[in-house]
Amino acid sequence: MDVENSLRTYGGVGTRRQIARTRADRRAVTAAVAAGDVRDLGAGWLALPEAEEAVVVARRMGGAITCVSLADVFGLPLLVPPDRPHIALPQRRGRRQVDMAMRVHGESRWVAPSPVGIPLAPLAEAFARVLRCRPAEEAAVVVDAALRRRLVSPEQIRGALLGPGSPAALATLERCSPRSRSAIETCARLALEDAGLEVAAGVEIDGVGEVDLVVEGRIVVECDGFAYHSGRHEYREDRRRDRLLVQLGYLVLRFTWEEITDDPRAVVAPVLNLLGRS
Repeated sequence: MDVENSLRTYGGVGTRRQIARTRADRRAVTAAVAAGDVRDLGAGWLALPEAEEAVVVARRMGGAITCVSLADVFGLPLLVPPDRPHIALPQRRGRRQVDMAMRVHGESRWVAPSPVGIPLAPLAEAFARVLRCRPAEEAAVVVDAALRRRLVSPEQIRGALLGPGSPAALATLERCSPRSRSAIETCARLALEDAGLEVAAGVEIDGVGEVDLVVEGRIVVECDGFAYHSGRHEYREDRRRDRLLVQLGYLVLRFTWEEITDDPRAVVAPVLNLLGRS
C-alpha cells in the first residue's frame, strides 16, 4: 500500500479509517509514520508533511477552505497573509473543540466540500466572503487576480453577496477589474480612483501593447514589478515604449514595486501635478 498516494486522494489529510482498511494497510501506515513520511495528528488523523495548515484544519473540522485562505491554493496575491486559516462551516452547526487556531465563517447556504481532493468552499461564495471579510484594498487584490484567472465571474460573486455586509462588498466588487495584472496595479488604480480620477486598467495601445493604467485618457502609469522589468531586454523595451507613448501624446509615469507597496497614494501627487490639479 502506498500511504502517501492514498493521503493525496484526500488533499494530503485523512483518517486512519479512510487510509488503512486492512491489517497490511495499518502496518504500512505505522511504517510511514515511523519513517517521517506521514504525520500522525492524533485522534485518528494523518497528514503528509507538506499538507497545508488550511487543509488540515478544514478536514479535521469537516469544513471548507474559504476567503483569503484560497490564495495559497490558487497562487493568488495577498497584501496581508492571514494569521490563521479561514474555514467555512455550516452557520448553525455545533463546533467540535480542536486544538487549532482558525477564523470561522458560518455559511447559511452551506455546501459540503468533496470528500476527495482539497476541501474548498464554492468559489463564488468564497470570493464573496473575501469582499465581506477584508478591507477593500486587500479584497480587491485577491478578487482582481481571481477574475483575471477566470476562476469566477463578477456575476457569480454578485449572486453570492446577500445579507449583512453585502452593500459595502458589492461596492468593492464594482471596483474590481480582470484587467489588473498585479497587486501593485490594483493598489495604484484604487488610490487614483479614490482621488477622483478616471482610470482605465490594462489598456491596449497600437504599437506599444498593453499598458498598466491610463489616467484621464492622458497619463500612462506603469507599475514596475522587479520580476518583469529587471533584465537588459526589459529595460530597453520599457524605454522604447515610453518614447512611442510620448510621440502619441501621452505623458508617462513609472513607479516601482517598493514605492507602491510602501504607500499606493504616492502615485497620486505626481499624476495630479501633470494634470495641473495639485
